[in-house]
Amino acid sequence: MYETVVTKKRDESVNMQENRESERLYLYALSLEEIKQIIDGTQTFLQESAVSEVIAQAVRRRYDRMEQAPKEAHPWLTYWLIEKKEQKRGIGLVGCKYLPNEDGYVEIGYTMAKEYRNQGYMTEALLAFLDWLYEYPFCKGAKLLIRSANLPSRKVAENCGFLHQGREEIYEVYQYDF
Repeated sequence: MYETVVTKKRDESVNMQENRESERLYLYALSLEEIKQIIDGTQTFLQESAVSEVIAQAVRRRYDRMEQAPKEAHPWLTYWLIEKKEQKRGIGLVGCKYLPNEDGYVEIGYTMAKEYRNQGYMTEALLAFLDWLYEYPFCKGAKLLIRSANLPSRKVAENCGFLHQGREEIYEVYQYDF
């Protein structure tokens, strides 16, 4: 449905892997410095409504992991900015929570600014992100843990081809196999 292509790095001074482009969006792997700006509240590249308190805590954890990891691992540990093409401003975030586990699966997390929900942007961004993951042979697929009550997020998972695998505590577990 949404075709993605590899695009050049948005900031050539940042040594990141390739980024993604879809029909309406660009996806950029955020640098350690950009993650710090989100934590400090000094960033101007992302809609404020995309950063709830839960997301702010997740960003802090990612910053700590990235600080400990080699730079080559940062695209796997950071959030990727979801930027609406005509706006040149981030409307959400998507990324792996950790490196792939021993079975080759990553857990993915995402958020979308409230004013951009229910317009297909998260589905488009997640598909583009999955395309990036697919390029790495050691990554066999992805998992999502979604609160049972979060019906919009469950719909995104299903629209992207994730299959419901069951339930873990308060979460519905979805899996995508490459």
